[in-house]
Amino acid sequence: MRHLKIIYFSNSWEHLLAAGLVILALFLILYTTKQFVSARLYKKASTTPTHWDDILAETIKSTSVITIFVFSLLCGVYILDLPDEVNTVNAHLAAVVFLFQCGLWISKATSSWLAYKASPEFGKETRHQVMNMHIVGFATKLVIWTIALLLILSNLGINITALIASLGIGGIAVALAVQNILGDLFASLSIAIDKPFEVGDAIVIDDLNGTVKYVGLKTTRLTSISGEELIISNADLLKSRIHNFKKMQERRMVFSIGVTFDTPPEKLHRINQIIQDIFTNIPTARLDRVHFNNIGQSSLNYEIAYYVKSADYSVAMSAQQEVNLSLIEHFAHEKIEFAFPTRTLYLVRDENALTGQ
Repeated sequence: MRHLKIIYFSNSWEHLLAAGLVILALFLILYTTKQFVSARLYKKASTTPTHWDDILAETIKSTSVITIFVFSLLCGVYILDLPDEVNTVNAHLAAVVFLFQCGLWISKATSSWLAYKASPEFGKETRHQVMNMHIVGFATKLVIWTIALLLILSNLGINITALIASLGIGGIAVALAVQNILGDLFASLSIAIDKPFEVGDAIVIDDLNGTVKYVGLKTTRLTSISGEELIISNADLLKSRIHNFKKMQERRMVFSIGVTFDTPPEKLHRINQIIQDIFTNIPTARLDRVHFNNIGQSSLNYEIAYYVKSADYSVAMSAQQEVNLSLIEHFAHEKIEFAFPTRTLYLVRDENALTGQ
């Protein structure tokens, strides 16, 4: 109240009224200008292919009403005769509001740019990175507002070095208490930057497999082939070996078949040609190789390797089914028998036992 009395008694009513009119007029002018400029920029941005004018419009629109009011207030009281201590407070207030507004502008510009990067118009690859952009945006805003807060505290006369040092022990205790959460947060940031997988990718993690549906700050969620949702912490995820099948252009399939020992040699030679003919009639697959691999305990074994011309799991299963059915049909037509584990027993007739000798 002492400052109010000083302002009242040290300035005439004319000065006080003039200051009030300056505050009101300047606030209305600045607020109207902000609205007009942002509206014009939005209109102009809708007709241009670049996105930078959209970011500029969003940034200007984010100008706080509090900032405009404080700036108008400080300009209004500048014409008054005020004590030095009040002017010092006003200077600190101006610096704090300016830093706060800079934080808003930078944060909004960053958010707008990341939103554009995650939009479908930016590119096909980025459409699957919306959650990654949110993670990067969260980390960026955290850094921006941390720096802004430190600058504000420094401007208010607080010793930042001493403050950080005093918070060091407490920070260590807090970090130990929430180390798992912090580990997941940093892991999510690593996923966003390194991109070992994206939303929509089919991946295998140890003995778990599924399609990535969501990448969050703490967990990643998969939908398994059987339909259930798998929730894995980001820290555990990065510690595991990840197989990303979405990056494949083709799937390589290898399997073996065995035929019986009594298969004639000419039919053994025919098997290679039969398998080659099978793959000429399957448009989704191409043969890599077929070899008479080894002679087993109960079968003559062939190893067959082929590629499915798609990374899609369902396409691969359909191709595998077509290959198996074609093998059965062709072998039946050629009268070639598949082998199965058998054991032959030879009985020796003991003549002495039969005669009783």
